[in-house]
Amino acid sequence: MKKTLLVMMLVATSGTSKALAEENLANPRFDDYYTVRESISSPAENFTGPWDAAQNLLQQNEEFFTELRTRFYSLVRFDHHTDGYGNVGERYNRAKHFGGWLNDHRDEDCYNTRAKVLMRDSEVPVGFASNGCTVSTGQWQDPYGDRQYSRASDIQIDHFVPLKNAYISGAHKWSRTKRCLYSNYLGNEFHLLSVFGKENASKSDKTPEGYMPPNPGYRCQYLVQWLKVKMIWSLGLTPPEKDTVLRLASENRCDLNDFVYSEGDLQNQRRFMNENMALCE
Repeated sequence: MKKTLLVMMLVATSGTSKALAEENLANPRFDDYYTVRESISSPAENFTGPWDAAQNLLQQNEEFFTELRTRFYSLVRFDHHTDGYGNVGERYNRAKHFGGWLNDHRDEDCYNTRAKVLMRDSEVPVGFASNGCTVSTGQWQDPYGDRQYSRASDIQIDHFVPLKNAYISGAHKWSRTKRCLYSNYLGNEFHLLSVFGKENASKSDKTPEGYMPPNPGYRCQYLVQWLKVKMIWSLGLTPPEKDTVLRLASENRCDLNDFVYSEGDLQNQRRFMNENMALCE
C-alpha cells in the first residue's frame, strides 16, 4: 500500500513539474525588461536602430521636432529595468486573475462587454437573439485577415495585448479589480477588437515575436497599438519582444511618425481607468 502511494505521489509530482517546465518554456523569464518611456520627445531622439534613415530625415525638420516635443510621447524610446520579468509567483489562470465579461452595473441595459464591442465595431445595426441581450448578427471587418463577417458566432473579442501576456508582463502585481478592468476595458477602440475567431485562436497569447496579422495593411498599426497598450498600462516588454517590434516596423516600412502617442490621449486613458475602477467592484 505504501509503495502504491509513493508511486502515485511521484507520478503526480512528475506531472506537475512537467507542466511547470512547459509553462516556463512558453513564457521564459528574463533578468531584465523594457517599458515605453514616458517622457516628451521626438520619436527619433536618442534612438538608434533600423530607422536611421528616417531619423536623419526627421532631424532636418526642426519645426516639426519642436512641435512634436511639446505634444507627443515617442513609442520607440524605452526605459531599461534590471529586475526580473515573468517572475509571477503564481501560474496564470484567466478566471481567477481576470474574470469574464461583465455587465456594467451602472448601465440600464443587459449588454455585457462582448456585446458592447460587437455593437461598437459593427458597420451596420446589430441584430439580437431572442433574449434581446446577445448579439447575433451584424457586419464586422476583421482587421487581421481583412475579411468581413455577418454572424456574431464567427467573431471573438481579442484582448489586443493578451491577458496572459499582460499577467506575466506586470498585471500579476495589480489588484484583482484592476485586472478585471483590463479584461473589460472600453476606454479606447483598440484595447478590445472584434476579430475572426480562428484568427484570434492563431494569435492566442503570442507577442509580435510569434504572431503578426496576415493582412499586410494592418501590420504597422498593429505594432503601434501593441506599444500603446503596453504604455497605457505600464506593461513590460522582454528584450526579444522589444527588438522584434522594432525589426518588424523596419521590415514593414512603417512610418516613424506614427509611433507616437499624445500626452493628452495618455492622460485621458489613465483618467478613464481611475473613473471606471468601480466596474469590477
